[in-house]
Amino acid sequence: MRRNNSQMNLYGKGSLPIVGCLVLFSVVLGTTDLGFIPVPTAAKSATIMHLPTIVASLLEGWPAGMIVGAVFGLTSMYTPSSAVASDPLVVLLPRILVGITPYLTYRWTGMLGEYSRLGLAAVVGTLTNTVGFLGMAWFLGYFDFETIVDVAWKHGLPEIVVAVLIVLPAVVLLRKAQVWIETVLD
Repeated sequence: MRRNNSQMNLYGKGSLPIVGCLVLFSVVLGTTDLGFIPVPTAAKSATIMHLPTIVASLLEGWPAGMIVGAVFGLTSMYTPSSAVASDPLVVLLPRILVGITPYLTYRWTGMLGEYSRLGLAAVVGTLTNTVGFLGMAWFLGYFDFETIVDVAWKHGLPEIVVAVLIVLPAVVLLRKAQVWIETVLD
């Protein structure tokens, strides 16, 4: 039985392996530091760890996105590079939201083409991560506003480009993998 690409849920036969792989990928990215790219700014590193969360959200819906996002946040929190990175309000809450906003963006942009919807969802998910993390860090007094703006420009724009370049093909390929898994399991 072939699944409609716009039908996202956590109950298909191919869902558990895909979500499990994305959770594992988040853990590996976080615990090996492969998900954090060192940069000479106040934030100390740019991240690609939000990408599995965005992919989970687009493939399986917001519940899966929230699960992978929570793993992303917990991994970040328990392997902190600074005091701000160990604060659950700064690290955990925005990362869980990264699991929701790409899904909603994808659903609400149904009038656009498929690739545009996926690209826009990747942009929104990345902005949720960047703005959520930096906004909470500013709100809780970890960084001043000038530092936040500097980090947002230096990290946010490259992270958006990388997100679109990785999320688009990843979602397309994993959708094909889901169809194959469901065929094998039937």
